Amino acid sequence: MSKKKIAFFTSGIALMAGITAHTLYKKAEKTTYKAKLMEPIPPRKMGFYEKYVKRGLDVVCASAAIICFSPLYIGVALLVKFKLGSPIIFTQDRPGLIDKDGKETVFKMYKFRTMTDERDENGELLPDDVRLTKFGAWLRKTSLDELAEAFNILNGTMSVIGPRPQLVRDMTFMTKEQRMRHTAKPGLSGLAQVNGRNSITWEDKLEWDQKYIKKIGFKEDVRIIFETVKKAFIKQEGISQDDMATAEDFGDYLLRTGKIDIDQYHIKHEQAKMIMSVENMRNIGKIENKYSVLMSLYEKENVDNFRTAIYSMIKQTLVPDEIVLVEDGILTEQLYNEIDKIKDNYPGLITSVVHEKNQGLGLALQHGLEVARNEIIVRMDTDDIAIPERCQLQLDYMNKHLDVSIVGGQIEEFIGDIGNVVGKRIVPITDELLKRYLKKRCPFNHMTVMFRKSDILEVGSYQEWFWNEDYYLWIRLAIANKKFANLPQTLVKVRTGTDMYKRRGGIKYFKSERNIQKLMLKNDIISYPRYYINVSERLILQLLMPNCLRGIVFRIFARKN
Repeated sequence: MSKKKIAFFTSGIALMAGITAHTLYKKAEKTTYKAKLMEPIPPRKMGFYEKYVKRGLDVVCASAAIICFSPLYIGVALLVKFKLGSPIIFTQDRPGLIDKDGKETVFKMYKFRTMTDERDENGELLPDDVRLTKFGAWLRKTSLDELAEAFNILNGTMSVIGPRPQLVRDMTFMTKEQRMRHTAKPGLSGLAQVNGRNSITWEDKLEWDQKYIKKIGFKEDVRIIFETVKKAFIKQEGISQDDMATAEDFGDYLLRTGKIDIDQYHIKHEQAKMIMSVENMRNIGKIENKYSVLMSLYEKENVDNFRTAIYSMIKQTLVPDEIVLVEDGILTEQLYNEIDKIKDNYPGLITSVVHEKNQGLGLALQHGLEVARNEIIVRMDTDDIAIPERCQLQLDYMNKHLDVSIVGGQIEEFIGDIGNVVGKRIVPITDELLKRYLKKRCPFNHMTVMFRKSDILEVGSYQEWFWNEDYYLWIRLAIANKKFANLPQTLVKVRTGTDMYKRRGGIKYFKSERNIQKLMLKNDIISYPRYYINVSERLILQLLMPNCLRGIVFRIFARKN
């Protein structure tokens, strides 16, 4: 063959590889999503090789491997089809390179299938060691199951050499320092794989990854490639861990060695589930009709009002899947008796979170939110009354508006009898108007809101802020560009009285409100003129005005009859 023909043929192969890589890259963009619930980590400055050269070499190597070993790919695929059936390719969500905001992206990693789909009588998958066949174990031992990852290299979610992509649940147990491994694109092989792979401890694996990101270069990558061929394919070292079917998860290791407790273990696992399930639900385009109600209870609550409030949620037209009840400090005997009755009448409905000492609403809701098992959360106070259709209306809205993080509604305030309505708090219903209203006053009636747990956790969850835990949270959601909405209907009937207006006065309340204004000013939500107007209004209303007059002003200017 002449030099011209060879050059033409080589150019054609290179062009096809480039087109294929670009097509796969675009397809991968649609299935890759962000691990929103993770705290950001600082970016790492990449060198010239990593930034400009490495990707090109990845495409060349992956394309060459697929072309040269195409008979092997076809043979393995046919064997998997014959031995295990469809699907031939197994996909799994894995954390990849961090995005600009310092949070990991999550991509679909491809492998040839090695396990069956056998399930128990409840439809749950059987343990890995039961589902792993002899053929599957052979595929893993020879690392042939990982051949499919060449397509991950082509689509840009992986590199030939880099920190090995672990499970999403492993990522949630990593420290920020350990997560620095995600500042480099994950690889088919890496330093940890040529220095023991699964036969070394988790700490050692993560330490090798830290060493790799500090000296990424062409010579190092080539050395690791040759070491990988020698150890993984020739000597087959470190493939398995103590004869286990699969390597031990990071969380299981930390729990087994006493480095975390069982509560931390479960919280991190729930975090991993939320990272993956939220994106799946939004991709499907509909939320499951399951939600958790979040309520906080303390000793001064009236037992009759509490009973009415909680049964207004239990009797919803769309019944809650769970009610998370935070017992914030020691309660009265009457309240404990009422909780026991509800648990007896509705077994499995109440999830209790117990605080031995009162910690305040912010921390109570924060801890309750952590244990809630559903993505959709409904807030409710323990002395108000929800209309029966409340949750159905809100969930229908969120199903139609998947970009909305929080939806609330209007309230009617009553004194004594529910029919004795003394006022209504009407708030805007569109995102634009709510963001504008936020600059002056709290844009939501807190006891009416339904929100996505993942979005609330992403901005730091509920936190302590005297009488303004909710306003502080809405501001952080606005800073994160989350979308707001309110329904025009009255969703909750709210008990009120002179005590409510007393709570809205005093030096502590004024300082809390003033600090809220400072926060909005600092984040460019409000201007200096708006800041001084807001603080002046609150100074007059909360410090200089007597309770009786404050109540009149609230009913005239802040409520509608």
